[in-house]
Amino acid sequence: MAGSRIDDSKRNFGGVLAAGNQLDEVIVTADRYDADTAQLAPVASGMVGTKQNVGTLGSQDVLDTPFEQMTFTKKAMETFSQPQRSVMDVLSLSPSVRVTHGSTDTNLYIRGFSAGSGSWSMNGIPSMSHQMTMPTNYMDRVEVLAGPNIGVNGIGIFMAGSVGGTVGVTTKKAQEKPMLNAGLSWSSDSYYTQTVDVGKRFGKDGAWGVRINALNATGGLAVDGTRDYKRDIAVNIDHRAERSKTNIFFSYDYDNQYGRSNTIGLGSLSGLPKVPNNKKNLSPHWSNDKYENTTFILNHEQYLSDDLTWFGNFGWRWEDYSSWLQQWSGRQLIDFDGNYTGTYTQMPVFHHYTYANTGFKGKFNVGQWKNEWAAMFDWTKFTREKDTNVSASNKYNITGNIYSGTSSARPNVVWDAINPSQSDIMSGWTLVNTLSSPDDRLHFTFGYHGHEVKEDDQKGHVVKSSATAPILGLNYKITPNVAVYASHTENFVQGNTVGQSYSNRNEILPPSKTKQNEFGFKYKNGDTLSTLSFFEIKKANGIAVPNGDGTEAYKLDGEQRNRGIEYSLSGDAGKKLSYIVGVSYLDSKQTKTQKGLNDGRRVDAMPKWSADLALMYKPTDALQVTGRLTYTGSALIRNTASYDAPIKIGGQTLVDLGVSWDTHFGKQPVTLSAWCYNLFDKDYWYAAGGNNIGLGAPRTYAISAQFKF
Repeated sequence: MAGSRIDDSKRNFGGVLAAGNQLDEVIVTADRYDADTAQLAPVASGMVGTKQNVGTLGSQDVLDTPFEQMTFTKKAMETFSQPQRSVMDVLSLSPSVRVTHGSTDTNLYIRGFSAGSGSWSMNGIPSMSHQMTMPTNYMDRVEVLAGPNIGVNGIGIFMAGSVGGTVGVTTKKAQEKPMLNAGLSWSSDSYYTQTVDVGKRFGKDGAWGVRINALNATGGLAVDGTRDYKRDIAVNIDHRAERSKTNIFFSYDYDNQYGRSNTIGLGSLSGLPKVPNNKKNLSPHWSNDKYENTTFILNHEQYLSDDLTWFGNFGWRWEDYSSWLQQWSGRQLIDFDGNYTGTYTQMPVFHHYTYANTGFKGKFNVGQWKNEWAAMFDWTKFTREKDTNVSASNKYNITGNIYSGTSSARPNVVWDAINPSQSDIMSGWTLVNTLSSPDDRLHFTFGYHGHEVKEDDQKGHVVKSSATAPILGLNYKITPNVAVYASHTENFVQGNTVGQSYSNRNEILPPSKTKQNEFGFKYKNGDTLSTLSFFEIKKANGIAVPNGDGTEAYKLDGEQRNRGIEYSLSGDAGKKLSYIVGVSYLDSKQTKTQKGLNDGRRVDAMPKWSADLALMYKPTDALQVTGRLTYTGSALIRNTASYDAPIKIGGQTLVDLGVSWDTHFGKQPVTLSAWCYNLFDKDYWYAAGGNNIGLGAPRTYAISAQFKF
């Protein structure tokens, strides 16, 4: 306990250590203590946590959580997400997540719905994670909470991005012992990275902690003509006292990418062209994303009593796409010989986010039942500035060939005026309560949340919408190691104004809701964690509805229905072998479509089956060999009535192989690692959504050295 000391010299421990007794020599061996990871009670070589942070519900054991959630530690990120690759390599180990492993594009889907990093949360604050390749050097853990969970995680500006689930990032904090780590890495083609990680605690009983992480990376990537220049610095300051705890986080990220878009439209082609060599760049080498992101987050908890806590959180983020020289109308194939045309434009975008929440949480007993509750109010504002009227002089036509590249020269860029284009204010409230039985086997979670949105298009048009929704969860431990759970959660996207071509023009639609029902089973025993979940998500969509007089009204009568089964298994088979397994089946259908033309069709780009298997083998305490197999099933594109027939893109199986070795350079501890991604250098297309396909990533090598001082 904080501020207390126990004198064990005066304890007898039942006579075992009575005066004059002497124990035989005992030798204890263990890994270096990691205060943050230890709190997660991890399995699978310390990579998957069994203690989880569930938003307003707080920290819970996995068997007490009525949702599907998977927690990955920083060891998982250090193992799978090398510096030149994003955190997506870790997230895809969750069966809820599917990642498109493109040569230069990476997209994330949770339960069949896009979940861009702009909708993620950081230290519990929504929309604080930026939209480029998220660095992992300052992440302590990352969690995937499947299903619509706005009532658990609060209201973020990109609510549509959290339809299928959310990703939560927790930043690194100073540990009990001072530490200084430095890393060097290289990856093909010529990408070099340097990292520094330093932390120390100060003051009485280490009340203050400072953790600083920095990264610098530059060079060419595995795809021809692609380059990336990246740097970041992150500072985390925390303070812990007897009656409070506070955390302050600041980060600055810079990323300047060239030639990084490798998707292309099929145009009117009736099938897929031959796959080019995966090192080919489908984008001009001068296409450019220059991005800067500044984030500030404050978290505070004040313990008013043993049973009542006040909390307040604040987040501020500014992201600046000072250069966005990318596709305007997209590149479109014009024949099976691989020729294409397209239009590019320079359209910088500037986003500003502000978020705040406050509330109380506490506990009290109802007879012998334990009752834990939370009440929260949150508020967020988002503004966007961009080129609102792209001029003809700022559109650049290009031609090229997917097998030989493009000879179109970089245009003389014309900068159009930047103007305010959007301003959103969202506010919400959440009440949630969990009742636990006296034997702690039954947990019943129930609550309600409501949100209001005010959207201003900066042209004198303001849209307001609001919605309320319940939160329901039931968790029962059949045995101390087996739990069954069921839950109902809802999300919503703010309503928009109907366009001028419809009979109900200028009508403000109600928020479009997303509803999920889920049930499943969880098993945890020692070094094994397993979850089997069944879910159905229904997302409301707007469609044109005939009025009977030849006109149409735009209504929320459309729907997408995703049903699925997910299975995950993580654990340790003895001291030498660990594993992480995830398998997903997804039946994603279009329902209630316009005039019923597409009812029952599979949703474009959504494979039915996907799976991930990672094996970690330690022949010695110092050596680890890691193998990973990723399977993505076949998918359809053009699966709508407007095309004669859908086009099927075959599934892919990718193999990655890595090895790490803990050794010494003299007396200096160092961990040496080497990875080969796409070991067999497979060339493949993947479904990129709509009428677009993407080129898979080539074989990529990476080596690194991590020094622990």
